[in-house]
Amino acid sequence: MQLRISVKQVVQSVIRNLEVQNAASEFHNFVEWAFEAEKKIGTFKTFVTKEASLTISNKQATLPTDFIELIDVKNSHDIYYEPGQIPFQEKSREYNNYVYYYKNGFLRFPDALDTSIDIKYIALEVDEDGYPTIEANHEDAVSHYLMYKYKARDYYNQKLPKYIYDDLKREWFRLCAQARGNDNMPNRNQMRSISKYWNTLIPNVPKY
Repeated sequence: MQLRISVKQVVQSVIRNLEVQNAASEFHNFVEWAFEAEKKIGTFKTFVTKEASLTISNKQATLPTDFIELIDVKNSHDIYYEPGQIPFQEKSREYNNYVYYYKNGFLRFPDALDTSIDIKYIALEVDEDGYPTIEANHEDAVSHYLMYKYKARDYYNQKLPKYIYDDLKREWFRLCAQARGNDNMPNRNQMRSISKYWNTLIPNVPKY
């Protein structure tokens, strides 16, 4: 598993390199920009995948605090729930009992057939201080996004030449694409599987 680092480490490094004077007041802006950068990179390594068991009470279950996006919902009998497409009060004759709805940090169940539920979800991993973590190979891209966003203020206030602003923007795009490409590159086992599948597509032509 590849190393993940705290976004706090990246932010502190950028603040030091840019010699930001009001570091304390800018710190949380940098953290938010780092989260934006990670979403823009947007690979399967941007966030982590977790599983959790939730208790259903009053036909609803509270989602974990690190929840980003739901993948699967199932009960202890491995029956998978489906996302609902209709409000609770508009049940049809073909209504499926194993349905859930997501609303305001809760999973809601029109018919609570179970007392607990298992979920698989995309999560925001955090460090011991509660700050998000990022993939180690995203550090350069995220750092340049922070510099690009911070210096954009000076550009908008006509204190930074356009060519410098454009250079910062281009470098962010380049590093973002590089990080995305590195994440999506198949490893050795995946490449071996791809080559085996590819070879099955080659027709066996008779010699005569």
